[in-house]
Amino acid sequence: MIDYHIHSTYSIDGLSPLHLYVGTAQRFCLGEIGFAEHVDLNPCLGGYKFLDYGSYAASVEKLRIDAPLQIRCGLEVSYESHLESSIKNFIEDAKCDFVIGSIHEINNITMDSTFLKQSNPLDYFREVERLITSSTFDIVGHLEYFKRWGGLYSPSEFRKGISGVLHLIIDHDIALEVNTSGLRHPIQDTYPSFEVIQWYRELGGELISLGSDAHSVKDMAFQFTPVIKKLKSHGFDTVATFNRRSLELVEL
Repeated sequence: MIDYHIHSTYSIDGLSPLHLYVGTAQRFCLGEIGFAEHVDLNPCLGGYKFLDYGSYAASVEKLRIDAPLQIRCGLEVSYESHLESSIKNFIEDAKCDFVIGSIHEINNITMDSTFLKQSNPLDYFREVERLITSSTFDIVGHLEYFKRWGGLYSPSEFRKGISGVLHLIIDHDIALEVNTSGLRHPIQDTYPSFEVIQWYRELGGELISLGSDAHSVKDMAFQFTPVIKKLKSHGFDTVATFNRRSLELVEL
């Protein structure tokens, strides 16, 4: 079992230190974990320049020495198209194992309970398209994240826009994250939903990553067993992992 979306105290909202995750991963019999610390390059965001990447990378390297499992040093970058140049420069300097690209706000509208009243999901999907075509990321993070707090949204109403995103993911050979954190949010669903995951598979999509989006050790690998079972029933048999930005497929 592999969890590729974990936040430690190197992220502004992380609650558990790196070493506690490693110990918990051993008890859970996880074979590999990927830390994905937040990178926010928008000065208006609370996490702006919070991450000390040098210290983070050194700490991960130290943990690797005696760990009986693979530990990957990753990033979750808040993508905003007007910051693309700064994002690319940061990632190039980081030399990490993998990078998740995620959308956390659109036009300065954060994805809280009011998002669907203020913004159109199509604006979100267009920004995800720009994220993908930037050719900067290994994984598309928590697709449909805006539905977190519920509201009037049905994937089928936006199938054309979503299918455009899924085609681009396939064409650019990057992974679609199956993020289980929504199962502990009011929406009680994965990001993206299995309806969207099925469309992805029908279009020929094969690359997926699996992440809990844990900010505390108690949420690591959250609901992975039933989600993995469901993924297998939808025709997925491998999960994407990365080493120095190089893709490796592991049995699901």
